[in-house]
Amino acid sequence: MNPEILYPSYRELLKADKIMARKFIIQTYQKTGNISKVARIFKTTRKTVRQIIKRYEAKGEKGLKDLSRKPKSSPYKTPTHIEGIIIAERKKTGYGRERIARNLRERGIEVKESTIRYVLKRYKLTGKYKRSRYRKRVRFYDFESLHPLEMFQVDLKEIYDRTTLSKEAIRHAEELEIPLYQWTAIDVKTRIRFLSYSYTKSFTNGLLFMMSVIYFVRSFGIKGHITIQTDNGEEFGGKSPNKLEYLNREIFQPLNSSLFHIPVGKKEYNAFVERSHQTDDNEFYIPQIERCESKEEFFDRGLRWEWFYNTKRIHSTIGMTPYKKLCSHLKLPKEACLFPVMNLDNMTPFIQKYFKNFFTSPGYYLLTQDHF
Repeated sequence: MNPEILYPSYRELLKADKIMARKFIIQTYQKTGNISKVARIFKTTRKTVRQIIKRYEAKGEKGLKDLSRKPKSSPYKTPTHIEGIIIAERKKTGYGRERIARNLRERGIEVKESTIRYVLKRYKLTGKYKRSRYRKRVRFYDFESLHPLEMFQVDLKEIYDRTTLSKEAIRHAEELEIPLYQWTAIDVKTRIRFLSYSYTKSFTNGLLFMMSVIYFVRSFGIKGHITIQTDNGEEFGGKSPNKLEYLNREIFQPLNSSLFHIPVGKKEYNAFVERSHQTDDNEFYIPQIERCESKEEFFDRGLRWEWFYNTKRIHSTIGMTPYKKLCSHLKLPKEACLFPVMNLDNMTPFIQKYFKNFFTSPGYYLLTQDHF
């Protein structure tokens, strides 16, 4: 009987069980004592058979296991202490490789982004991939034609977000009577942000914030047309086309500006300001709110956070700070990044006095939630 017909090839045996395949090689060699014949029976090379026999004679059955493919020396391997720093930074901040690399460079540790990516992958610290519901990304702006401080996205954020802040943080904020709402305006071109707060969600505060942004920008000599883009919330005028037209004609056009509402349900149109609120949670409210000892300190920290965001913090998308991006187009002082972080509720008496005879058109009060 021809033994070559009885045995499958060595490669086929490896797919079933690697150790058993090598045992067959050893057993056949012990019976035949001929390396060439064993190689022919299992349809492999004499070098392979010889190597299996050599390892078996040296280590016994332990020699039949796969050897480590790890190189004997790794001169370019990331030092263990650097890996530890990368892992700690990831767990502490949740940042991606770009921002981790930037943070480490600021601390005098030069690490490539690719190195950080490999370390995070090796220790299975990569973030979960979240597929966008919008498969095709659409550019809503011609960034080349945009001018700094002339196109703003404005939105309202609830500070007491129970899906973000801990129960302890919310309880601490309530004890200090920290405001409930954050009003945010972000310049699309430079990503400079202006912030204010309030205890009430009202059209009065929304109008006051938008006008404050316009007047603040004008104070630095910006003369171009300013567009304010918001969602359809009542605090920004609601869904009524008549109300929007009235606001533009009577308030915004005299200021060489306009108010624009995005389509209903299309939050992606306000993506810049919406995304910035996540940054507020991760870098301001979560680490800072419990450190505040008074309401006054909260406003002070809010002003410092606005200043840090605009002048110190590198924005990943534009690759520089918002102020540096502004300076690449306009030469303005840093004070242009220091919008007064105020309590809008305290300004309500002023706007009521200033606009006491403003809303005189019939039926206008039906379009608003609050009255002047």
